Amino acid sequence: MGIMRKLFLFGFIFTLISVAQASASITVKESTDANYLINAGYSQVTAEDVFILKNRSLGRPIEPLYDKPQNSFIRGVKSIWSYVDPSIETPDRLHHDIKLSPSSSDL
Repeated sequence: MGIMRKLFLFGFIFTLISVAQASASITVKESTDANYLINAGYSQVTAEDVFILKNRSLGRPIEPLYDKPQNSFIRGVKSIWSYVDPSIETPDRLHHDIKLSPSSSDL
């Protein structure tokens, strides 16, 4: 067998292997599961957000995925600080109704 045939055969096999699809498959249901997201390196907050949005779109009841224990002092400080800094994530970040007209509740 000539050198050109060997190079062509080697190149063809290399191209075939590099272009072949991976045989691993994952469904949307598996990829939006909270345990899968946490094992993939996402935080518990992200996993809970995906869980809540997925249940909201399917019409299922929305409940928190994880308990967030905090004492009353920390809750009070966070609620006071949320008036000063509106970018703080509050527990109702996904449960609020978006109104198109501004009102006094926006303050």
